Amino acid sequence: MGETQVYEMEIDGRKHRVETSVGDGWRNEATWWVDGEEIAATTSGLEDNLYLVVDEEHELADSLGAVRARFTSLSKPLRATWFEGERRAAEAAARIGVGGLDLVPEPGSPAAVREERMRSQPRRHASLHVAKGVADVVVPILIGIVFFWLARRVDLPSVPWADVDLPSMPWPSIDLPSIPWPDWELPRLDWDAPGWLVWLAEHAKYVIPILIGLALGRREMSRRREQDELRERLAARGPRHAAGSDAERGPGGLPGDLD
Repeated sequence: MGETQVYEMEIDGRKHRVETSVGDGWRNEATWWVDGEEIAATTSGLEDNLYLVVDEEHELADSLGAVRARFTSLSKPLRATWFEGERRAAEAAARIGVGGLDLVPEPGSPAAVREERMRSQPRRHASLHVAKGVADVVVPILIGIVFFWLARRVDLPSVPWADVDLPSMPWPSIDLPSIPWPDWELPRLDWDAPGWLVWLAEHAKYVIPILIGLALGRREMSRRREQDELRERLAARGPRHAAGSDAERGPGGLPGDLD
């Protein structure tokens, strides 16, 4: 692995470290260490989420949990999230996305700068998701306009296709019996939809991507606040209680007082 993005955190007395590739546009890579020991490594040229799970023969397989490293579609690392528990349960939680604790990106790294921007300018970060939704709508329209404009102004050469007279196939004529379907007349609803609902229905393909971008932006802001609160609580409890006791843990494996 060449240039890397590093995420670290001490959890339950163990130091977790995840290194990911920073995006060569072709493949994603991630490696996970615990107390200096390499636990798992994986790579993929197709998946945006990589899952790191301890080998089932490892002596700490029932306690080290699992890690999910997430990348953008351009192979830029977004975050590395740790999920506690026995290896199978932790891997299942990682794949579903239940619970999880984001490891801290290395200070000064692109991931750390991104987190700080989300904290200091949450509205701007949310607007980026909305802008992406707008781009998903506008860009295909612009591309279509350009192709239409070019098609009207560029004379394409004619292709001399061969004139092939294919033989006709004598398909058998089968007289299927008619089915006496019942003649049902559905009741008509005498209801006029409000104008705003009609407008939304007619422009759904333009509105829905923007609404999705707005929802994703708000969700990311909320998730960042939750993760910061969780990190503060874990730091206040100290190394011995970093992952919470069995009585404190919620359904996602992390301290239950987060809800």
